[in-house]
Amino acid sequence: MYYYIVNPAAGGAKINKIQEKLIARLKRLGIMGEFVKSTGADDVAKLAKLGIERGYKTIVAVGGDGTINEVMNAIIDNDKIVLGVIPTGTTNDLADALGISDWYAATGILASRKIEQIDLGKIANKFFVTSVTIGFDSKISGSRRLSRGNFIEKSRYAFKVFTEAASFKPISAFLKFDNNYEAEADCFNIIISNSQFSPAIKKDKKLNDNLLNTMIITKIPGAKIFKYSYLADSSAIDLPRISVFRSKYIDITTKDPVDVTADGQIITKTPVRISVTDKKLRVIVSRKRKIK
Repeated sequence: MYYYIVNPAAGGAKINKIQEKLIARLKRLGIMGEFVKSTGADDVAKLAKLGIERGYKTIVAVGGDGTINEVMNAIIDNDKIVLGVIPTGTTNDLADALGISDWYAATGILASRKIEQIDLGKIANKFFVTSVTIGFDSKISGSRRLSRGNFIEKSRYAFKVFTEAASFKPISAFLKFDNNYEAEADCFNIIISNSQFSPAIKKDKKLNDNLLNTMIITKIPGAKIFKYSYLADSSAIDLPRISVFRSKYIDITTKDPVDVTADGQIITKTPVRISVTDKKLRVIVSRKRKIK
């Protein structure tokens, strides 16, 4: 039986609109279980640990990126637990990375139960799945959800990108990698990706090599900023100044402290160390999602 942890505030209380349909769908698929709801800060982690104590082996996060990340960090030390995801949040980048498009698709994916093991990175004593960003992406991360909305929301997002791009000043950053290689540059964006989800990695590279891929973008022509901001795969456009490094960890300092975003959430500020870990997360993914 599954243990569902619901964040009722996620996505503007989206769960209130779909709850009856969701429960009916789970019953039809034979995967109905216990539902619990968070009520405040740190409540999600407490509920996840309670689920483990009650003997549940599959814990499902019902919410957005923040909810999923909290559940993940609470269960990571128990290698018998499997994480499931039903995206109902404002941002659902983690669900997208696992091939889960919406709550309805998520129920079928939970029922089919394809389990993959994924590597995890670490930043500021927290684990992350997909990527860490410093720079322009961190500035607009809170608004990226609007790019998937209706015409008005997309217009608001375009305006946000335009205003941020017009005023954004490159970040003076110093980067030191585990192989003693150092780099110093004025950066538009720094993206440190888990290799299993990295857009910068080439097809001939192994995805389970336990390395991070660091992509440094020093400049983007104004005409390409909008295209870059709307693409999940930022390597899909031709950018003039990109460097890619592979390492087990990276230390980043900046002239002034700036926000650091992990899995779509602001986690800390620079200076910071990002590293790969030996931790593995067992997660239910779409049958179309291949993680090697």
